[in-house]
Amino acid sequence: MTIIYFFNGLCFGGLALAVYLQMRQGGDFVLRKQLPWLAAFGLVSAMTGWIDMFLASGDIDEYAQVLSTLRMFTQPVSGLLLLIFGLRVLKDLIPLPAWTIFIPGILIVPISYVIAYAATTFITPSPIEIPIDIWSRYLLYLPGSIMAGIGFLRLWNAQRKLGLPDVAGLVLGTGLAFLFDAFVVGLVVPAAPYGPASYYNYDRVIANAFRGEQAHVLANSAGMVSWLDYQSVLDVTGIPIQFWRMLSAFFLTFFMVRGLGVFEAIRKRQLKELQDERDRAQQSAFEAQIAARQSAENWTNALVSINRRITELEDMDRILLFIVEKARMLLHSDFVGLALIDDSYSSLDLKYISSESRSEYISEPLPIKNEVILEAVRSAQPYRATGIDLPGLPTPLGHGLEKEIQAMAIVPLALDNRPVGGIWAAHCEPKPISETDLIWLECMADQVVIAIQHGLMTSYLQSSSITEERARIAREMHDGLAQVLGYLNIEVQTLEALLRQGREEALKAELSQMRAAVQAANANVRENILSLRTTLANDKGLASAIDEYLQEFGIQTEIETEFLGEVDGELNLASLAEVQLVCVLQEALANVRKHAQATRVTVSIVRQNTNGNDDILMTVMDNGVGFVMRDLKHRFGLQTMKERANSVHGTLLVHSIPGKGTTIECSFPCLPRDRLERKPRLLWENELCVDVSEVTSP
Repeated sequence: MTIIYFFNGLCFGGLALAVYLQMRQGGDFVLRKQLPWLAAFGLVSAMTGWIDMFLASGDIDEYAQVLSTLRMFTQPVSGLLLLIFGLRVLKDLIPLPAWTIFIPGILIVPISYVIAYAATTFITPSPIEIPIDIWSRYLLYLPGSIMAGIGFLRLWNAQRKLGLPDVAGLVLGTGLAFLFDAFVVGLVVPAAPYGPASYYNYDRVIANAFRGEQAHVLANSAGMVSWLDYQSVLDVTGIPIQFWRMLSAFFLTFFMVRGLGVFEAIRKRQLKELQDERDRAQQSAFEAQIAARQSAENWTNALVSINRRITELEDMDRILLFIVEKARMLLHSDFVGLALIDDSYSSLDLKYISSESRSEYISEPLPIKNEVILEAVRSAQPYRATGIDLPGLPTPLGHGLEKEIQAMAIVPLALDNRPVGGIWAAHCEPKPISETDLIWLECMADQVVIAIQHGLMTSYLQSSSITEERARIAREMHDGLAQVLGYLNIEVQTLEALLRQGREEALKAELSQMRAAVQAANANVRENILSLRTTLANDKGLASAIDEYLQEFGIQTEIETEFLGEVDGELNLASLAEVQLVCVLQEALANVRKHAQATRVTVSIVRQNTNGNDDILMTVMDNGVGFVMRDLKHRFGLQTMKERANSVHGTLLVHSIPGKGTTIECSFPCLPRDRLERKPRLLWENELCVDVSEVTSP
């Protein structure tokens, strides 16, 4: 028996130690708050078992009374701790159903009766150890073990439904161990005249000395009849109750210790789930970031594409329609429209629309007179509305849409701080337009304004080009043809006078001068016509245009020409530099015809490298009379040529020796490599060529 008591205490001591170590590890698993009560229960139960071991050994009779007295305290204390643990397990592991709040009221009467009945046993003529032992088991051990067992069984059911069979199996074992402990510890008690352990001839037992757990021997010797006490368990199983209690302690410790490890595993599994959830959130955030970056790249590509179309001077209607289409696709809108305000500021005229079914320019604009929309445009403030906040929208705002507009945003268009119209996006689903979408829509509005500005500037530059060209032709006619006609008018009058005077020789001389003047005028006119026809608007290229121009010049002037084009492929000049190069060449050849008295002129174009930068050098060399180099400010033709070269960061050098001809060297810088593929198209109007990308940047 001593060995049984020893192992019984050892099991409960191991339970207390395992629980204490689990508490030291920390964590936040399901039994965390109940562990102190369980550890205290295991420790006190171990003390009780080892006290029984010393009492059963009989070797310490001098301390028997002290140990018996100490046992009277440890027995109910351990039962009380078990009761608290069982109650907390029942309440905290799995929340109780709502109807369980009525259980205390229902049980209060029988519980009060049992407590009153137990109290009467303490005044009966019997050793005090007997009622303390019996009623601590009935009132503390029994309900505590039952509540703990029920709590673990409910937890087993919950874990089973969650699909955790390993956890559910250990929890089931713990619950059954507590129920078994409730039977062998809480319900099986020493023989007594009350409860399930009642018997006859109780007086004979009282007459004998009662020593702890040996009451069943006394009861048996007295001929008692009982149905649930130590003796009845021994009679039925052949094994004393102390062995069954040791076995119950072993099972309880085994399943509880294993269960604590499993609960820690559950905590780690929950942490892993949280980690996985965090990883999923991070992945979602990363994917959202990638999507945002992709969206930004799409918007950037769209803006670059729009800017390229603007710089290439496409038709403005096509550019604006392209902007509207891109805005609808990138905003994932059902409709995007662009309207311009009329001169009276009383309505917007819808001109460009884009929806899933069509995108078009409306030749006959539809007026929009909604006051809310007009006020947003006039105040130059973006406007958003969703659902019931939408104003009474006129039909043109969703032109061609079969569904009603559920969300809309409009961004005004302002040119020089003056409202000129608005661009808006609309959703047929109740999905609001975000702040980011509104920012991108404002970017599209800026592109619309830039396209309009470029259209106006192009028209202005073309008009200025025509005006300047007319002024140049007028100067040419005044300096050339008008003077010749005036001279011819005077000569005709002179001829009439000579004819009346009969001065035939003088008449012939005047006719010869008139013929020379008419030939010079004819040469000037033909040269002007050739200059007007020389253009880079076709695809011939600069070198081919110069070669063709030289051939025409030689035919008209009867001056031998030679072109040396030593550059393979494109010259890689800026558009305006190409224009100025041709203009310098025309001016130089005009000087050759008028002043040089040359019979031969050679034009060469070569590529040279200066300080690591490529330049194009054009040389015009004639074999004429030359001139004495003086201040170029007094030679307007040469000064104009120098100003043209300087305007595109080029240089002009003139070398002339009287009697040996003149050489003009004109150098222009080439474009950097990163700009070669972005070279814009030219508008060529004779000698005034407009490169819009050089005049203003979008």
